[in-house]
Amino acid sequence: MQPALAIAAKDLRQKLRDRSAIILSIVAPLMLAFLFSMMIPAGSDTFSATYAVVDLDGGPIARALVDGPMANLGTSGIVVVTAGSDAEARAKVADGSASAAIVIPAGFSDAIQAGRAARVTIVGSVNRTLAAQVLQSIVSSFASSVEGVGLAVSTVIATGGGSGAGDAAAIAQAARAMAAPVTIAMADTKGRMASSNTYYAASMAVLFVFFAAQFGVVSLLSERRSGTLARLLASPISARTVLVGKLLVSIVLGAVSMTIIAVATTLLLGAHWGDPLAVAALILTTVLAASGIALVVVGFARTEDQAGSLTAIVALVLAVLGGSFFPLSQAPDGLATLSLVTPHAWFLKGIGNLASGEGIGVVLPSVAVLGLLGIVTCAVGLLRAERAVIPR
Repeated sequence: MQPALAIAAKDLRQKLRDRSAIILSIVAPLMLAFLFSMMIPAGSDTFSATYAVVDLDGGPIARALVDGPMANLGTSGIVVVTAGSDAEARAKVADGSASAAIVIPAGFSDAIQAGRAARVTIVGSVNRTLAAQVLQSIVSSFASSVEGVGLAVSTVIATGGGSGAGDAAAIAQAARAMAAPVTIAMADTKGRMASSNTYYAASMAVLFVFFAAQFGVVSLLSERRSGTLARLLASPISARTVLVGKLLVSIVLGAVSMTIIAVATTLLLGAHWGDPLAVAALILTTVLAASGIALVVVGFARTEDQAGSLTAIVALVLAVLGGSFFPLSQAPDGLATLSLVTPHAWFLKGIGNLASGEGIGVVLPSVAVLGLLGIVTCAVGLLRAERAVIPR
C-alpha cells in the first residue's frame, strides 16, 4: 500500500500546481452555482401574483365569488385589484400590472339561478401562465360548489321538500351554510425539499466531481504515452498498485472539490447542506462512484484527449438524467425512474432528505446505493484499465 500512497502523493503535488484542474474542479462549479442562485432566487418557491377582478354582474353569485374565494386570496399574500371593464382588465394584464384577470359578465347570477349555463372569462399572460392556471383552478372550484348547491336544491324540490322560488332560495342558503362533507389536509413537504441555492450548489458539485475525478486516472494514458509508466512498472511495483495509486488521486481530488464547494456555497450563498456527517458520507460515496466511472472510461480510451472527451460526454449525460440541471420533480415519470441509475440522482436525493433536519439515518439508502455503485465501477475499472492501459 505504501507504493500506491507514494504514487498518489506525487500526482497530487503535480495537480495542485495545475491551474486547469483547480479551475475545472472548484472555480467553475462555484461560478455556475452562483449564477443559478442569481437567476433562481432562494424564495422562488413562494407563489405570488396580482389578479384583476371585473364584476359586470353584481348579482348574489358574482358577489359570492368576489367576496369569497377572490377576497380570501389576500390572506395568502396575493394581491387582488378591481377593474372597471373588460378592456381595463386586459390592459392591466398586457402591461404586467396584473398577472391574470377574471371577468364576470352581466347576467351571470341570473343565468345560474335560472339553470342556464354561465361563463366567466379568465385573461392570462404568456409570461405568467402559472398565475392563470391557479386562477382557473380557483374558479373551477367555485363552479363546482355552485353546481353542488344547485344539485342539492333540485334534489330537495324533486323529493317534495319545497316548492317555489322562496323555498328554493332558502334551501340554497342552507346548502351554502353546510360544512363540506370532505376536507383535504395538506401535509407540508417543504422539509424534504432543499432550497434552490442548496439544490444548485449540490447539483454543480456532483456534476463537476466527474471532471475532478478524471485528473487522477487520465494521467495513466499520458504517462503511457511518455514512457514513464513503463519505467515505473519496471521497478518492483505491480500494475495493480499503480492503478490504485492513480485511483486514490481521483478520490482525493473529488473529495476536496466537493468539500470546498459545500463550504464555500454555505458561506457565500447561504446554502444549507445539512448534517456534516451525513454530507461527508454522501460526498465520499459519490466521489468513489465518480472515480470508478472515470476509470472505466479511461479503460476504453486510447489517448488522454479521448479520455477527457469521453468523460465529459458521460458526465453531461448522467447530469441530465440525474437532475443536475432541473429538479426531477419536473421531469416525466420515465426519466425520473431512469435517473436512479445515476449517482447524481442519489446524491441530490440525499441532500433533499437532509433538508428535513435529520441526521445520517435519512441518507443511508443513498449512501448504500452510491457505495455499491462505487465499488462495482472501481472493480470493473481496475480490471479494464489493467488490460487496456498497462503496457505489455
